[in-house]
Amino acid sequence: MNDNKPRFPGQIGKTKVQVVKENFSNYGTYVWIKPNGKAFTDGNGNALSIESMRGDQSRITELENAAKYYGQPEGKAEFYANAKKISDEEHSEQVDRMEQGLIPSMNDLGAVIAAKQTLKQYGDEG
Repeated sequence: MNDNKPRFPGQIGKTKVQVVKENFSNYGTYVWIKPNGKAFTDGNGNALSIESMRGDQSRITELENAAKYYGQPEGKAEFYANAKKISDEEHSEQVDRMEQGLIPSMNDLGAVIAAKQTLKQYGDEG
């Protein structure tokens, strides 16, 4: 089995983080990226990250300090617009919604806008 193959599109390594670049938002999450380009994780798929506004140096410094504390001072904070942390329960709910053909998260502004444009162009099948 290929351990390097992502479980889903946009996945960062073996983490639970999935990246969908949406640059229209200044709110998002900074993730600590190691020099090898992979996210620094706790071994359970949880990336070291902090929610922040783009360019908030105080939040970036908090993330840098946490990385140093946990033994990974080398690396950089990488910003992912419109991304937020979710609990395992929220993740499970989003997977269920996706499997039902619904938008996984109504907080995904890009997906909501795309769905509205699709409905406007093609109409509702119901």
